[in-house]
Order: sequence, then C-alpha cells, then structure tokens
Amino acid sequence: MNIIKTDLVSPDFDILWDDITEITGGLVQKDVLIIVNTFAPESTEKAQLIKMLEASKLVPEQYNIIQLGGDTRVAWHQLRERLGPKIIFLIGIRPSQLGISSLFQLNAPNRFNDCVWLPTVSLSELEKNPEAKKQLWNDGMKVVFDPSQPPLKGR
Repeated sequence: MNIIKTDLVSPDFDILWDDITEITGGLVQKDVLIIVNTFAPESTEKAQLIKMLEASKLVPEQYNIIQLGGDTRVAWHQLRERLGPKIIFLIGIRPSQLGISSLFQLNAPNRFNDCVWLPTVSLSELEKNPEAKKQLWNDGMKVVFDPSQPPLKGR
C-alpha cells in the first residue's frame, strides 16, 4: 500500500538502504577507505593504484579497498558505520554514487561528514593525463597521507 504518492524522491535511491555485506565482505575498520572503479586483478590500473599507495607510504593494514562497477551505488552512511574511515579516497567514483549530494574539489582534500575526502578521476584517466596525476600527488596525496606535512585542520 502506497500511502504517500510523490515524485520528490526517485525509487532509484531505495538501493541506499540495501544491505552492503556483499560489498564490504570481511573488511574491518581502518582509517583509510579507497573506493575505486572495478579493475582486473592483473591490470595496469591495479599496478598504478599499488604504486600510488606505496608512494604515499600506506600499508595494507591502514586501508580498505572497495571496487564499484559502473554506476553501482552504495550508501555512505552504511560504509561509515561499518568501516569507520577517517579518510576516503575516491578514484573515479562520484559522491552521488554514495548517496551524497555535495560537490568536492578534485585532487584536493575536502572536509565532509567529519572525514577528509580526496576525490580524483579514474585510474585510466590519471594514466592519460600526467598533469592531473601531478596535481593529485602535490595538492592531494602529499597533503593527506604524508606525515611530515602539517596536519589538516580538524584532523
């Protein structure tokens, strides 16, 4: 029975209340959550991601990686509750895929929901665009992940 008939909220958003166990699997809480487009296990994208994380001096004990295919959507509020990240590194993922209606500056840290967000383009786009890759490193990754840099306000 549909009591309220309205076109304000599309049924497409119902997915944001679905169980995310399949996406989060056996992941445990870690400070860094990396959400990236799906890539093949032995792809150049995976190699590039690993190089980026190693350059940032991140070790697997510090981060979780979730791969989302195409326009797959998952609720940020559920990821936050289940995984408790402090830093979210979005690689080729739009905030709207997480049910977030906010604009973030690319390749730079953004504060949202008591977390630091670092959004960038997809791994394949970074490979094609060295200038974007350089900007991500200098304005984003070094600022967020390098412990010798001054801490971000509120972090």
